[in-house]
Amino acid sequence: MQQSFLEKHFTGIKTEKTPVFFQLRAANGLEIPYTGYAVLDFEVEGISIPGRGVIIVKDEHCTHPLIVGMNIVTACWKALFKSSAEAASCPSPIKHQKAWRDAFATCRRIEATMAEDGLLGFVRPARRGHIRVPPRSEMLVWGRTWRGPRGADYCALLDPTLETSKVGVARTLAIVRNGRIPVRVCNPHPYSLSIGRYEKLGKLYHIDETDVHGPRGLSLSLEEDGAVEVTLVDAAVHTEQSELPQEVRDLTDRPDLSEAQQEELCAFLQKWEKVFAKHDEDFGRTEAVKHQIHTGGAAPIRERYRPLPPLMYKEVKSLLSDMLERGVIRESCSPWAAPIVLVKKKDNSWRFCVDYRKLNAVTHKDAFPLPRIEETLTSLNRAEWFSTLDLASGYWQVEMDPQDREKTAFTTPLGLFEFERMPFGLCNAPATFQRLMQQCLSGQMAESLLVYLDDIIIYSPDFSSHLQHLDGVLQRLWQHGLKLRLNKCKLLQREVKFLGHVVDQRGVRPDPDKISAVRDWPPPSTVRQVRAFLGLAGYYRRFVAGFAKIARPLNALLAGAPVNKGTETRAVRWSPEHQVAFDALKTALTQAPVLAYADYSLPFILYTDASNQGLGAVLAQVQTGQERVIAYASRSLHPAERNDANYSSFKLELLALKWAVTEKFKDYLTGATFSVYTDNNPVAHLQTARLGATEQRWVAQLASFNYSIKYRPGKSNTNADALSRFPVPTSDDEPSDAEAAFLAAVELAPDGGSEDWADGEWKLAQANDPDIQVVKGYVDRQVRPPRAERQAMSRTAQKLLQQQKRLVNKGNLLCRRVIEPRTNEEHYQIVCPSSRQREVWMKIHEAAAHAGVDRTLARVRQKFYWPDQEGEVRRYHQGCVACSLQREKVESRAPLNPVVVSYPLEVIGLDFLSLGRPTDVFQNILVATDLFTRFAWAIPTRDQTAQTTDLFTRFAWAIPTRDQTAQ
Repeated sequence: MQQSFLEKHFTGIKTEKTPVFFQLRAANGLEIPYTGYAVLDFEVEGISIPGRGVIIVKDEHCTHPLIVGMNIVTACWKALFKSSAEAASCPSPIKHQKAWRDAFATCRRIEATMAEDGLLGFVRPARRGHIRVPPRSEMLVWGRTWRGPRGADYCALLDPTLETSKVGVARTLAIVRNGRIPVRVCNPHPYSLSIGRYEKLGKLYHIDETDVHGPRGLSLSLEEDGAVEVTLVDAAVHTEQSELPQEVRDLTDRPDLSEAQQEELCAFLQKWEKVFAKHDEDFGRTEAVKHQIHTGGAAPIRERYRPLPPLMYKEVKSLLSDMLERGVIRESCSPWAAPIVLVKKKDNSWRFCVDYRKLNAVTHKDAFPLPRIEETLTSLNRAEWFSTLDLASGYWQVEMDPQDREKTAFTTPLGLFEFERMPFGLCNAPATFQRLMQQCLSGQMAESLLVYLDDIIIYSPDFSSHLQHLDGVLQRLWQHGLKLRLNKCKLLQREVKFLGHVVDQRGVRPDPDKISAVRDWPPPSTVRQVRAFLGLAGYYRRFVAGFAKIARPLNALLAGAPVNKGTETRAVRWSPEHQVAFDALKTALTQAPVLAYADYSLPFILYTDASNQGLGAVLAQVQTGQERVIAYASRSLHPAERNDANYSSFKLELLALKWAVTEKFKDYLTGATFSVYTDNNPVAHLQTARLGATEQRWVAQLASFNYSIKYRPGKSNTNADALSRFPVPTSDDEPSDAEAAFLAAVELAPDGGSEDWADGEWKLAQANDPDIQVVKGYVDRQVRPPRAERQAMSRTAQKLLQQQKRLVNKGNLLCRRVIEPRTNEEHYQIVCPSSRQREVWMKIHEAAAHAGVDRTLARVRQKFYWPDQEGEVRRYHQGCVACSLQREKVESRAPLNPVVVSYPLEVIGLDFLSLGRPTDVFQNILVATDLFTRFAWAIPTRDQTAQTTDLFTRFAWAIPTRDQTAQ
């Protein structure tokens, strides 16, 4: 209540002083100054509500004379309605007051959620996926609820429901923390049972703390398979180390720490327990920075959602529901819309990605500088203790600016949503996050702390000072509302990895993984392998003193070996002299001056290449006018990637790019500017290429990186090419990118094809086709028929004879030879008889889940050939009933009627055109056309208002009889 309102209407009311610890905060969290409080009686429609405390606020801090809280409104609701036999009735004066009607509507909604006395809602399992309950056993699992008081712990009673009759659920009294409650379940059956994620475990009732008595409490810790370890402890007794969660014990029970150091670390973790996330849904929220998306005058970009296989709808629904419950996204009515892609991670879970490429293209880039790590790495030489910290869902701890939330909207088959927290994939997200970290931790940076995006390292010369530095960092994170993921943090270590370097008390050195591609290169055994290694080494020969002398024994192996297929596979005689030269060159390539530290203030250069053996990449920078290597990377292809039917040369090159950027060199390239060089020309036009489902997912992962792609001929790409042809072997149990990426039904290799029939059946089918038999005769005789005979043949035979130079008879089966342009490898297409063409198309089309014309045609061409193949496939596709039912119906349009004009300036057509260039003063063009003379005029304008249009028609042209616009 305003102080002036109290003094005017309640004279004589004494104002009481509030306790010192009492704070009054607004909905936005800001503190509101007040002078005291007064005890007043409320009366509404004859119902008295006595003894209610009212806070008195100065007039300048309160916009309304009196603000009535829900405690008073609820009391009025109960007094006026709940005590009345006619609950639906409403006193006439109140009925006509909108504020009271809205307040009482809120009371009715609250009552609806608590239909029973104290009922908060249902409890469901908190764990993602199913929970397995062994036979004849009981276990504790975490349950979750999103009802009840927010931001505070409260007592609640769990009452099992009939829906959980397959497993026994105990009636439980527990404390709900962050929406989580322990639930005891029992399986009395001789077989295992599983509890689904969305099954109801029971009803949850709110219990007042005054109704709960007892000096002891529960100590809970999450164990494997969703179980919870529970210990009953005395509330007055301090928690011992043996009762700590397993992840805390893993950090403290270490042989390199003394007993005293372990106790200090344990006490430190207990002190800052609130900074560490307790579960997946527990991530922080900072108000220090909000992410903004500046698009200037760009019009909203709307894209359609990409089709998903039916089996993925449940997964998408689960991911959306999870993000909605966690407050990451909300339903949207935005004019913007970007498509989603799902990417399978190495642990077989799914990563939800949004393809923001078109939004990023119109976004003004944030020039916030990233730190120069190399300048401060030298300070690490004095340190002996190191810790690295990992934020829990780092980007999601940053809120989106309310004005820009609509620009993050994404479309799915289940509706349109937008992000309330900063999503992955936005081009300026790294700059925003770096700004947040600089603002949060600027006081300790370069003294005991290095920060690069979400990578934080703390370093100190001794144990005690390191704990002090850690204490300061955690205090700053807590003040800014940020939380850490404990199981990803490395605390009090003697050696850690940071930004592609290994850091210990001896200094900073390159991560061995970054040079393993060269360090583990096996000795060459053929002329081709020797030539490839010398190609890589020769690319950096200017940095190797005496390169010609060192490489002379290896060059001698190439003497007299011309570059052709016959000599490239010839074995070489490897001697100790060759091994010495080989090892010397490998050593030179993996240390300075060839290998250099990354300078994050300079752009990077990335060379990528793919071959039939593997993937290769070299990350480099131009420093002091010379190109230096930052890191090497290579890996062999996995079995699924060696399948030519699924992985074309373009797809392999794109895989090499995605693997190098998002996996091997992600620490270097996140937030940096870099150029990609590839010897595959189609990859250089990636933004305009027609991509399959898998390629779209890869490109979506690249969307948040700032890069450009440039074509480079293969002869100039020897560094990455050599690594791709002799990659580091990949462990068989390591999941590959192809296995980790989700393959939609349209991306699967066709089940139908030449394997469905034996060679004998194909030969018989060709023998029964008269056109193929005629052509096969000329192919066998290796002669071309005279022109008169060709004209007398059918059109199909004439078309086949045009391919005569590429037709071969393989075991009495007519095939067409095709040479892969990139690898010069040849494969054969079966010449399909006309009687089998539709059958072949149907098998491949159905096996590919009724893919579109282009994808079906590409799969048909992998194994078959017949004249006018594209036209036939398109005709078959138009006749497919299943595709016709799924095809969009084109809405019929009303016929257009011409505008009849008789003289100049009778009718003028007006329309605005937006340039979309933020740097121009005149963002728009007014186009005016006289419909009689067709004379047009374009006038630059600052806006698209009616006043601007009126000025033009009055002063630039004569006033027409009629204007015609689109509005």
